[in-house]
Amino acid sequence: MRRYLPFVVIAGLLFQWSCGGEHEQKGGDENGEPVVVRVVQAAIEFAEEPVEYSASVEPADEANIAGKVMGKVERIFVREGDSVERGQLLVKLQGEDVRARLAQASAGVAEAMAHFQNARRNLDRFESLFEDNAATQKELDDVRAAYEAASARVQAAQEMKREVEELMQYVQVVAPFSGVVTKTYVDIGDLATPGQPILKLENVRQLEVVASVPESQIEHLSVGMPVKILIPARRIDAPEQDFYGSVDQIIPSADPGSHQFEIKAFIQNPGGAVRSGMFARIVVSRSQKERLMVPVGAVFKRGQLEGIFVVGPEARVQLRWVRTGRRIGGSIEILSGLDPGESVVVGTASPLKDAQRVEVAD
Repeated sequence: MRRYLPFVVIAGLLFQWSCGGEHEQKGGDENGEPVVVRVVQAAIEFAEEPVEYSASVEPADEANIAGKVMGKVERIFVREGDSVERGQLLVKLQGEDVRARLAQASAGVAEAMAHFQNARRNLDRFESLFEDNAATQKELDDVRAAYEAASARVQAAQEMKREVEELMQYVQVVAPFSGVVTKTYVDIGDLATPGQPILKLENVRQLEVVASVPESQIEHLSVGMPVKILIPARRIDAPEQDFYGSVDQIIPSADPGSHQFEIKAFIQNPGGAVRSGMFARIVVSRSQKERLMVPVGAVFKRGQLEGIFVVGPEARVQLRWVRTGRRIGGSIEILSGLDPGESVVVGTASPLKDAQRVEVAD
C-alpha cells in the first residue's frame, strides 16, 4: 500500500497546479501589500437573439439559352466560365432554311406589289371612265374591290417577310443579360432545333441566398426584415466581409414534405468572389434577450475550465468557475457562476491568488 503514496501525492500536486497555477493558489500573504485591481459590475444587458438558417447561394438570373430556328452550329464564340455582356454574340447557326424562306418571302412581296400596282392603274382608269359615263357602278365597284384585295396581299406578304427576318436574327444567338456561361450543350456541327438548350447563362453579379425556415418560425419573419448573410467559404479569405441585406421574398406555401418555407435575400457580387452553389447562413435578429455580460478580458481559461475573479467581503478576491455563452462585441455572456451586480476583476498589476487582499482602483 505504501508504494502508491508518492503517486497519490504527485497526482494531488498536479491536480492543484492544473486547477489554478499562480493565478489561483489558495490564500495569500496576510501582511503583504494588497494588489491594485480594476473592476466592473456584472450587469444585465438587453442583446438581440440572432437566429441562423442554413442557406444556399443561387444566381439571381439564370437561363438555358435555346435557338428558335433549326440549323447546324457554325461557330461558338464563348467557353464555359467566360463572362459576357448583354447583347454579346454567343453562337452562330448556319440557317440555310431560314435564308431560303427569306428569299421566298421577298419574292412574295415583289409579286404582291406587282398585282397591287396593276390594280391601282385599273382603279384609276375605271374612275375616269365612270366620270365620263363609260363604265357602270358595278364595274367600278369590282375594280375597287380588286384593288383593296391587292393592297391586303401586299400587307400580308410584308408581314411574312418581317417574321422571317426576325427568325433570321435567331441564327445569331446573343446573351439576353450580362453574366457567366456555366454550361454549353452543343459542339460545332451539331444540329440545333427550336427549344433545344444551346448553353446556360447565369448572372453572378447579383445573387440570391435561399434558406428554409420551419413552419413554427415563419410568423416571426417578414419581407424587408434586415438580415446578415454569412458565406463560410468566403470568410476564410476575407473574415471581415459579411453581407447585409433584407428579406426580399417569402414563398407563401410550404414544402409538403419538410413543412418548411423558403425565404430569399439578394446580395451584390460585383467582383464575383461568391459563386452560386456555395453554402451560406442567413442570420436574423429576431428578438431581445436579457444577458449577464462581462468584458471578455475578465475571463481566463485553465484547460477546459473558464474562470473569473470576483471581489468579495473584506476586499479579498474569490475565484469563480463560470460557464460562458455568446460573445457580443467586447463582452461575453455568463450563463452560470456569477450574479448581477458583483464586482468582477478586469485588470490587475500582478497575478492574483484566490482569497488575496486587493485594493480597488478608483
